[in-house]
Amino acid sequence: MAREKDKKKVRTFPASIEAERSVLGAFMIDPSAVNDNITQLSTDDFSTQPNKSIFDAMRELFMESHPIDIVSVADKMRLMGTLAEAGDVPYISGIAASIPSAAGCKYYVQILKRDGLLRKLLQASKDISEDVYTSEDGDESLSFAQQRILQVTQSIGQSSLVRAGTVADEVIREIEEHHANPDSSVGLLTGFSNLDHRLQGLQRSDLMIIAARPGVGKTAFALNIATNIAQREPDKNILIFTLEMANGQLVRRMLCSLTGIKNDSISRSNLEMQEFVKLNQARQALWKSHIYIDQTAMQTPSDILAKCRRFMIENNCNIDLIIIDYMQLMTCPGKESRQQEVAEISRNMKLLAKEINVPVIVLSQLSRNAEMKSEKPQLHDLRDSGSIEQDADIVSFLYKEKGQDPDNSIVEFIVAKFRNGKTGSLAFEWHGSTFTFVPTDNERLQYVKKAPPKGSEGDNKSEDEGGRPAEDGGSEE
Repeated sequence: MAREKDKKKVRTFPASIEAERSVLGAFMIDPSAVNDNITQLSTDDFSTQPNKSIFDAMRELFMESHPIDIVSVADKMRLMGTLAEAGDVPYISGIAASIPSAAGCKYYVQILKRDGLLRKLLQASKDISEDVYTSEDGDESLSFAQQRILQVTQSIGQSSLVRAGTVADEVIREIEEHHANPDSSVGLLTGFSNLDHRLQGLQRSDLMIIAARPGVGKTAFALNIATNIAQREPDKNILIFTLEMANGQLVRRMLCSLTGIKNDSISRSNLEMQEFVKLNQARQALWKSHIYIDQTAMQTPSDILAKCRRFMIENNCNIDLIIIDYMQLMTCPGKESRQQEVAEISRNMKLLAKEINVPVIVLSQLSRNAEMKSEKPQLHDLRDSGSIEQDADIVSFLYKEKGQDPDNSIVEFIVAKFRNGKTGSLAFEWHGSTFTFVPTDNERLQYVKKAPPKGSEGDNKSEDEGGRPAEDGGSEE
């Protein structure tokens, strides 16, 4: 009896020819069934080539705003060269004749989508199995398996080929929405008004590099973006990979910027009751947010990609922003030189942005020569590899003139490369004691003191040899 029950549980190949014919037949006899359901389906939702060809013809007719019936479908298939392989006109007319009404079309569409998904999973499992039998690297096989499953997840309800006209409709709609509301943005707003005006938000699949000398504030700048987004849209999923700092250090900086409480006061536990109230409010805000931190050191691009895939699969959700701090601490084994290694890391960061379809912010150091000179950084100052400039959609620098108060100074945010817009500089106030950047008027950049500190060694004690502010003065790095 047990064996008989087990046999009953075994399913045949996931396909329902009857449901497929019912959907195609409903499309030919009821225009409302077409309007309500055809955009939910793709060719892969049909299991046989004749049914795939018929659906392709129907979709073409729908996109051209032509009626869908036996005559129009047969004519379109004749033009596409697929009529003969589908069984000619008798097969098409037989489908239409066998459907008395389109009443169950919506339910049949769900059957098609279910079976289509199961077929994709079957194919993915076959690909994974074949890879396992031939692979010599377990980590690579795991990465391949995650990639195939993620591809299936992302393909649900989507077609790999999209008509340019369909995309044009979406683009025009976005342009109209932006025209109606100039303050809106198609990208993810950083919370910095001047930066959002310049970039029009962070765009999906874009790789943004933020480079600076040690102590200028690149980690704090990225964390400010994360907390700004989380405060405005707490449901956004933000993943932060820190290869240098512990997660406790990052969260402390977030608490300082959210509350305005100085890091020195927290370190010394010199807090008043009102400040404890602010800290608890900030803690609640972080609990409501969807910010996730990974503090694993010496990660490879494959490690980060695998963790992002796993996050999306386990939580059945998308990622809205990825922050990596910082590029030069990543590894990529098997390369002959550090330059080749960083080039491979840079390329993989762009591939990460494209595969996950998310803006990726990667922090980077400048070359040693750039750290030693007092001039503003340029693209060739990126450390270890010129490929960073090539791969990135946006390359930016944080630059602070020497001689300023390390806790309260004007920092220049230089957009040195912007693939889809204009380059230029933006001004920010840096409040080191609370790890906070505040947008300010660009005219203030003209009045920043250009000369070194006044002269005595005592005036220079707030920075170390690399320009790093002292710890109790709000060091960024």
